[in-house]
Amino acid sequence: MRWTLAFLLAACGPADPDARLRAGDLPGAAEAHAAKHGAPLDIDHPIAEILATRARADTTITTAAIADAVEAARLLEQAPMIRLKSLDLSFARFEDLGAALDALAEGPALLAVGRAENLGDKDPYLTGGDLPWKGGRISAYGRTSLTTVGRGLDAHPPPKVVVVGMRDATGEVYVNVEWRDGAWWSVASATPEAAARLLLAAEAVGDYGGPALRAREGGGFIRK
Repeated sequence: MRWTLAFLLAACGPADPDARLRAGDLPGAAEAHAAKHGAPLDIDHPIAEILATRARADTTITTAAIADAVEAARLLEQAPMIRLKSLDLSFARFEDLGAALDALAEGPALLAVGRAENLGDKDPYLTGGDLPWKGGRISAYGRTSLTTVGRGLDAHPPPKVVVVGMRDATGEVYVNVEWRDGAWWSVASATPEAAARLLLAAEAVGDYGGPALRAREGGGFIRK
């Protein structure tokens, strides 16, 4: 009797967004995601359909993962493409930039790196294919452990200039960088003052450590 009641309660409980996703019901998954997390799932970006298709065979893809990927693409796509200002600074490792961002972040943080499309890019519907944004493909993104995101870029630097979008509760910072002569070099930025502060923090975090860097610089990607 108890088992039957438990079964009935489970059947009448809220829908599992990831189960709906794996069943191929993206709109239903979005509805269940909103009910569960109290936030809408953006399924209007092509990434949502791509990851929903992959999810049928890959159970590690969740609606939360779709939300993060779409948010990364939207962040990159909001980057200003005109009236950029020249910015010529270097930092040794992208991992250090990630560590600086981890130390300075106020509230939820997001790092996204976008590059141009290459002829050798895999179909994004295939496992391992980099996801698309309007400027090409997303090389890397993450909401937690931005140090780890940066480490992956150091291991496989994109061959051309990339757009870096960084966001926390204080706002968005954008900078274009490239791997050149054994280091990362900034080229231009729509937010040069904030970008320069973060790139210099990337050079300092190894000497100071995260807590001391935050104490020196104050929290936030953009200094208020």
